[in-house]
Amino acid sequence: MKNTPIIIGAIVIVLVLIIGAVLFLGMNNNSNIPTNNPPVTNTPATGNAKTYTVDIQNFQFSPSTITIKAGDSVTWTNMDSMSHTVTSSSGNELNSPTLANGKTYSNTFSTPGTYSYYCTIHPSMKATVIVQ
Repeated sequence: MKNTPIIIGAIVIVLVLIIGAVLFLGMNNNSNIPTNNPPVTNTPATGNAKTYTVDIQNFQFSPSTITIKAGDSVTWTNMDSMSHTVTSSSGNELNSPTLANGKTYSNTFSTPGTYSYYCTIHPSMKATVIVQ
């Protein structure tokens, strides 16, 4: 009988550790780790035009090169905790405001060409939209 409180205490500690581990592992799953094949969403817009998605994550644009047709749109979504921009390397086709986490910027490309862009806050972040 003298050992009963010790046994109950040990059981409580083990249960707390198990519950804590389950909660910790559930909150730290790897579902947000980018893969080698980043998602590109083709969502029909009006007519034959499509909208493509570029994620801004881990200080990079993903995908870094996207090929679309004239009339299609691209939507960038900032998934980083840091702010970013989407800014044309030359010209003024792309000129987003500063995008905080979760914010988006969209542009419809009507003229064929190659549009290089970067983040003005982190100039090493570069990518390209090819419009056919």
